Amino acid sequence: MRFASSITSAKEAPAAVDELLESIDTRVTPGMVDLVLLFVTAHFRDDLDDVLERVASTFPGAVILGCTAEGTIGSDRELERVASMSLLAASMPDVSVRPFKINQAQLERVTDSSGWERIVGVAPESSPTFIVLADPFRFAIQRFVDQINEFYPGTPLMGGVASAGVMPEQNRLVLNGELHREGLVGIALTGALSVTTVVSQGCRPIGRPFVVTKCERNLVTELGGKPALQGLHDVLANLGEQDKRLVRQSLFLGRVIDEYKERFTPGDFLIHNIIGVDRESGAMALAGHVRVGGTVQFHVRDAVTADQDLRAMLAPHVDIDVCGAMLFGCNGRGTHMWSEPGHDVDVLHELLGDVPVAGFFCGGEIGPIGGKNFVHGFTASIGLFSKRHV
Repeated sequence: MRFASSITSAKEAPAAVDELLESIDTRVTPGMVDLVLLFVTAHFRDDLDDVLERVASTFPGAVILGCTAEGTIGSDRELERVASMSLLAASMPDVSVRPFKINQAQLERVTDSSGWERIVGVAPESSPTFIVLADPFRFAIQRFVDQINEFYPGTPLMGGVASAGVMPEQNRLVLNGELHREGLVGIALTGALSVTTVVSQGCRPIGRPFVVTKCERNLVTELGGKPALQGLHDVLANLGEQDKRLVRQSLFLGRVIDEYKERFTPGDFLIHNIIGVDRESGAMALAGHVRVGGTVQFHVRDAVTADQDLRAMLAPHVDIDVCGAMLFGCNGRGTHMWSEPGHDVDVLHELLGDVPVAGFFCGGEIGPIGGKNFVHGFTASIGLFSKRHV
C-alpha cells in the first residue's frame, strides 16, 4: 500500500497540473493508483474539465473524488487565499473503492437499508469507511449523516463541505470524470484497509460536568436543577482571569456522546456554540440539540487550546504505520487561528512523520465522535490510512 501527495500554488491551470503530477510519479506507480483525492480553489473552476482530463489520463482506472475549496492542504503546506491545488494518490491492493453520488431528491426518497445499499454500493456488514464531499446549498447534509448513523451504525464517515462558493451552483463536486454543482459525492472503502479517525474540536472543558434537567430541543433551561445561566455563573466563580477572558471570547457547551463511560475526556464531547441566553429565565440556546438526563460541560477555545487538543488527539496514534492521511480543516482554522500558516499539517507531520497528506479548508467538517458521525465546525477531521490484514 503506497500513498503520495502534492500541492501547488501555480496560478495557471496547465502549470499547476504539471507541478501537481510531477512530484507524484516518484512515490506511486500511476497505472496502479486506485484512488485520487483532488482539491482545487475557485480560481480553477472554469478549467476543471481540462484538469480532470489530465488527472484521469495520468491515473487510468483510479476513482477520482474531489471538490472546490477556499484553500487547500497538501504535503507540507496549507495554502489560503491564493490559487492552489492539492492531490492524494493511493495504491491500495485488496481494497475496494466504490464511488457514489446522491442528490436531495434521492435523499428524500430513500427510507430503508436496501435503498441505502443501492446508493452506496456496500452493506453494513462489510465494515466500510465512507469519505464524502458535499455542497451545502441544496443538500441536507445533516439528514444524510443521520441516515448513515441509522443504517450503518458505527461506520466512520469522513469528509468536508465544499467551500469555494457563497451561493448555489458555485461549488463543484468531482466524481471520476464528472462535475456536479449540488448534492454529495463519496466513496465506500472496504477490504484490507484501516482508517483511523481523529476529530480535534480544539476545545478545553472548564468547571464541572452538569446533568441537563430541563430542555426543549436546542433550548437548555436547567442544569443540575438550576437555571442554566446560574450553572455558568457557578463555573465562572472558580475560574482564573485568563479563563474568564476566554469565556467572554469563545464559550461553548459540549455534550457527552457516550453516557456509559465512567470518565469523560475532551474527545467524548460534541461541541455546540451557545447562540443566545435569556437573562430573565436563565435559559441558553445552542446550535444543536441536547436531551434531559444528558451530561454537558462548558468549554473554551483559543489557539493554544486548539494546538494542545490536536496534539492530544493524535498522540495515541503515533505508533500506527500510517501510509497516508486526509485532513479536513475548518476555514476558521489556519491563519484565522494561528499567526503562521500550516499549523495542522505541521503538527501531523511532527507527531506521525513524513506522511503523504491532502485535504482542504471546509465549510463544515464531517467525522465521528463517540462512535457517531457529526457535522462539525472549527475542527480538524483527520483520517489515517494503514494496511489491515484480512
